[in-house]
Amino acid sequence: MNKLKMGLYRLGVLGMTLGMTLTLSGCLGGGGSSTASTSTATAQTAVPALNVVSTANPSVFPLILALSNNPSLAVTLVPVSTSNQAATALSNGSGDALLSMTYVAAQDVTNGTVPDLELVSVNFWNGFYMMTSQSANVTSFADLVSKGVLVSGPTSGGKGGGPDLIFQAAVKRAGLTVGSFDVCYAPVMQAVSLILQQQPMNTNSDCNPSSGETPSAISLVEPSSTGLIMDSTVKQTPSGPMVRAVNYQSLFTGYTAWPSSQLPNGGISVRATVLNDATRTAEVQAFISAYRTAVDQIANAKSNTTQLSQIANTISNGITKYYGQYGLSIPASVISVALLNGNLVYRTDLSVGAIQSDLNRFLTEVVGMAPPASFYQSM
Repeated sequence: MNKLKMGLYRLGVLGMTLGMTLTLSGCLGGGGSSTASTSTATAQTAVPALNVVSTANPSVFPLILALSNNPSLAVTLVPVSTSNQAATALSNGSGDALLSMTYVAAQDVTNGTVPDLELVSVNFWNGFYMMTSQSANVTSFADLVSKGVLVSGPTSGGKGGGPDLIFQAAVKRAGLTVGSFDVCYAPVMQAVSLILQQQPMNTNSDCNPSSGETPSAISLVEPSSTGLIMDSTVKQTPSGPMVRAVNYQSLFTGYTAWPSSQLPNGGISVRATVLNDATRTAEVQAFISAYRTAVDQIANAKSNTTQLSQIANTISNGITKYYGQYGLSIPASVISVALLNGNLVYRTDLSVGAIQSDLNRFLTEVVGMAPPASFYQSM
């Protein structure tokens, strides 16, 4: 490990000892129901703000940075705790745009919840893993058949949201079904405690009362997986050190529009009524431009220690500002390590139009139904 990585790892260890439990709760796109916040990201301006709805998923990180870079940006971040709440905000008109997993947006369109949502940019490309104890020597989903598996959202079990959609699709790719495992959908803070402490799953009210076994694995998105590894390394927990046993990205073979180590996981979607409103064109373009600039900053920060630290701190503070009301936080040290190690990947060089054929096949595979052609909008 080089000096930069070692330094950031030591910072990460410090972050763990200061409260890693909160780290893992702020990083997953959720499912289920809860309440939405109307906290604003900018001061009042003469230009009507674009209301951008998002759970605490990795696609919101660039917007947090963009808002810090551009205090006058006419954007209001509307933080919600679940994907269902995001869909509600969009369908009732209080939301104009969505930052989410691409398959969450596709599902909102195909099931008619938000039929006019259009995907305009894909920027989050790596981060989903099945985590297990290193001593378990798990290398595939087959090794987990009939065992306890946890799937989590930030403040709910995440069922029906981004983590669940990609989990079910990955399991299907492995030739199995969700029924092949004893699955429990539990809030991430509770789920992490279950697996680190190796507590029986039925000690959590979200799990099946008959599930008396201890969990063998937990499905997480970055930087939660990085945080879990750091936490399990620092603390003497019954689970022992945790590792990334299954890389979801590598399971989805057969696509050539992007590297085999990546997937078009997340990005920006905007309602067609907003995109087609000429009076809002400037604000939409300003939002997308600022967002992509922030994505490039994050992607390029690995080579600059100072910049990486500043960006990680900005994102960490932003998560606390917008999602602290849901009990979520992410230490900057964890974000730094996830970015430095290449486990949290962002990019701007692949437009929706350039990857549309494979993207449509991928989203059809994950959601189970092809989004309409109108869903894809290159900008």
